[in-house]
Order: sequence, then structure tokens, then C-alpha cells
Amino acid sequence: MKQFFTNQGYHLGAFLAVGALLYLAGATLPGGERPLWGLAVRDWVLVSWGLAGLHQGWVLFFWRMELHFGKISAWLGRGGFLVYRIGFVLVAGARLLLLIPISHATARTAAIPDTLAVGLIVATTPPILWGLHSVLFRFGLNRAFGADHFDPAFRGALLETRGIFRYVPNAMYTVVLLAIYHPGLLWHSGLGLVAAAAHHALVWCHYFCTERPDMREIYGPRTA
Repeated sequence: MKQFFTNQGYHLGAFLAVGALLYLAGATLPGGERPLWGLAVRDWVLVSWGLAGLHQGWVLFFWRMELHFGKISAWLGRGGFLVYRIGFVLVAGARLLLLIPISHATARTAAIPDTLAVGLIVATTPPILWGLHSVLFRFGLNRAFGADHFDPAFRGALLETRGIFRYVPNAMYTVVLLAIYHPGLLWHSGLGLVAAAAHHALVWCHYFCTERPDMREIYGPRTA
């Protein structure tokens, strides 16, 4: 199981460390005590963080159990990738969509000029849309989910260099995820922006601790 746990001590450490900082932010930033669906907003921030851990743990389990041991296919057959995708969409969607009500409930708690907030949203929307287009029509949605962990045909293949990937190799995390800051900017929410930054940081931790080592295994040592 050594291959399964490669770099996961760092992954867990980052989850706990950033989560502790997020907890402090919820306790100190204005608006965290406001009610939202029967709980304080700061509690929903922690719910979103729990979902972040579940999401990245889900990906880790399915990716590495299949890549190194072939267990998902052995247990679930061809439906294994479908089960993985369904869980991914449900948990990742809940994780990130919670940033919208969190930001709305803590509106006007950050002193951000309207022109700056609008300008950042307007400036980042075109590259986000280009990134989404490149993911859907160049990279492929299944590959974005991690089909290369399930399909041996990807072994030794070339990385995607079309569309936005020609200029930004990891566009999904670098560019597309800028969208998660938009709710905090739209409603001028300090807690919304801090929560978005925490989630963004943990996604990058997933890249360095899980995805990058896996890419070296799948595509070769010089590809990641």
C-alpha cells in the first residue's frame, strides 16, 4: 500500500492546517455568526471543508486503487468509473456551491470597492470560459475526471496542448477555479473570499500530493 499513501501525509497535514485557519476566519471575520439554514454561517464553512476532505479522499481512493491495484474494475467492473464520477459530481458540487450561500449570507462584510470587484469578475470571466471550453472540447470531460487512471490506453500518451492548455498547462486549477472567488466578490464577502482561497489551496495540494505523482506514473517522469 506504499504507492497508495505516497505524499498523503502532506495532504492530510495541509487539510488540517488550512482547515484550522479557516475555522479561525469563521470565528473572527464579520458575518460568521449570521444564521443560514438553521446554522451559523461559520458552521456551514466547516461543512464545506468537511466536504472538501471527503471529495479529495474520494478521488484519492478511486484513482490509486485502480491505478496501482486495479481494484475498482475488479470490484465494480466497467461501472466503476461511473460510480466514481457520480460521487465526484455530488460531493465536489456540494463543496463548491456552498460558497454561494456563504457569500450571500455574509454580504458587505469586506471593504472591496465596487469597481474592483466588478473589474475582477469581468477580467477573469473570459479566461474561465475559455478554460471550460478547452476542458470540454479539447481535453475531454472524462479525462478531466481522471479517466487516465482507469484506461491503460493513456499510458505514455502526450499531455493536452490545445486550447488554453497551450499557454497554461494546468488551466483547470489555475484559471477555471478562479470562478469560486466570484460569489465573494459579487457580494463583497470576506468569509466567502477566504473560504474560496482555502478550497483553492487544498485543490493545489491535491495536485502536488496526488495528481502529479500519478501523472508521472501514467505519462512518464518528464510530464509532470
